[in-house]
Amino acid sequence: MSTKISIIIPSAPERRATGILSNLIDVKPAKCAFEIFIIKGTWPPLQRNIGIQKAAGEYIFFFDDDVIIPKGSMEKALETFQKNPRTQAVGGPNLTPKNSSFMQQCFGHMHASPFAGFKTVTRYRISKNLKKVNENNLTTCNLAFRTKILKENHFRTDFYANEENELLGRILRKGNLLAYNPDFIVYHERRKNIWQYIKQIFKWGEGRTQHFLKRPAHFKPVFFIPLLFLFYLLGIPWLHSRLYFMPFFHYIFLALLFTARIAWTEKKMAYFMALPWLFFITHATYAAGTLSGFATVFIRKKLPDEKDFHVIKIDIN
Repeated sequence: MSTKISIIIPSAPERRATGILSNLIDVKPAKCAFEIFIIKGTWPPLQRNIGIQKAAGEYIFFFDDDVIIPKGSMEKALETFQKNPRTQAVGGPNLTPKNSSFMQQCFGHMHASPFAGFKTVTRYRISKNLKKVNENNLTTCNLAFRTKILKENHFRTDFYANEENELLGRILRKGNLLAYNPDFIVYHERRKNIWQYIKQIFKWGEGRTQHFLKRPAHFKPVFFIPLLFLFYLLGIPWLHSRLYFMPFFHYIFLALLFTARIAWTEKKMAYFMALPWLFFITHATYAAGTLSGFATVFIRKKLPDEKDFHVIKIDIN
């Protein structure tokens, strides 16, 4: 008897999803049938909820339209579900493609570095023996759920970024389990230039604040350290004591230390020209985003109407 899987792919109206479709045909697990929903629109949380409403599979897999799924990866998620009936969601790392440009590789290293990514680095590098999994370890570009839990718990649509963290945290706090399988891998294209990267990081910071303000129980102080550092930097022109400069010198030391580790591991000294600056840009941009979130959380956004979304369904037996 085959297992039916619903695959939901939110996609922008102008984007084509032909690559992910051919990829899914190639990697379909044996004894599985796919129903694939490509949902065209401009608000991913709402697009995913539309897919959830239509899904009839036993499991729902979410992928972005620009990922590459290796053969055998989806089986790892299914195996994880079968090990424990309390597991409601399984995720894994999304890695930087090996043929990425130098800047894309730099952005990938930012995501995967504890100095920039904090507790979210498991999303961007293979992490073995991760036992206590929470919402910070998983992301929707490669994330699978039991369908029943999503029929009962939809994504919040009132903020754009961090909506999966809010949903996963809600599911976790109801006594369910989340799981991370390091072999449930996708390769995910990084932003192509610095301006796209800055916009991405800003949105992440903004979404984090909105998440905290709407779900105070999910508050994690570590994510607001960049904001405190930004306030500290603003005081440098006014306070000139040597003691006040010590945190700044420590920051430079850490940026260079983490850069050296990456450059040594990758055998690429060119990273010294880019990564120290990118660490600073990442922290400053994230801080600005978290600050912006305190204002934008009170702005009521007009969500697109469901009739503005276009749903394409493809069945693969």
